[in-house]
Amino acid sequence: MDSDRSDNQMNEKGAAMRLRLSSKWQDFRERMRHKHRLVVMDTDTLQEKFSMELTGTNLFTYVGIFVIVMIILTSLLIAFTPLRNLVPGYIKPELKEETARNAQIIDSLEVIIDQHEQHIAIIQDILGGKEFRTAKDTSTRVVNDQEVVYRHTKADSLLRQEIEQQRKEAKKIKNVTN
Repeated sequence: MDSDRSDNQMNEKGAAMRLRLSSKWQDFRERMRHKHRLVVMDTDTLQEKFSMELTGTNLFTYVGIFVIVMIILTSLLIAFTPLRNLVPGYIKPELKEETARNAQIIDSLEVIIDQHEQHIAIIQDILGGKEFRTAKDTSTRVVNDQEVVYRHTKADSLLRQEIEQQRKEAKKIKNVTN
C-alpha cells in the first residue's frame, strides 16, 4: 500500500513538473511572438526616420542572418586580399621557393668559407714556420672501406634476388626483340 502511495505521489510530482515546464515553454513562445516596435528618431526634431515591427523570432532570424553574412564577407575579404598574408601559418609559394634557394646558397657559402679558413690556416702555418700542411690534412677524416662492417639482412638478400630476376627477364626480352 505504501509503495502504491509513493508511486502516485511521484507521478503527481512528475505531472506537476511537466505542467510547469510546459507552461514556461508556452510563456517563452508567447514572449517570442509578442510584437515590438523598433523606431529610429531624430533627437532634435523627434521625426521618425525608421520603424520596424519585430517579434523575438524575427529578431533571432535577422541577427543570425547578419552574423552568417558577416562571417562569409570576412572570410572572402581575408581569402582574396593581401590580408591573407597576415594569417599565421599561411606561406606564399614564392616564399617557399625563395627559402629553398637561400638554403642552397647558404650551404654553398658555408663550404666556401670552410675552404677559405683552411687556406688561411695553411698560410699562417707557413708564415709561422710550422710544418707544411695540405688542405687534405685539415679536412675531416674519411673512413676507410676496411673499417666498415657490412651486414646482409634477409630483406637485403631478397631484394638482390628480385633485382637479379628482373635483370634476367629484361635481357630475355631484349634478346627476343633483337
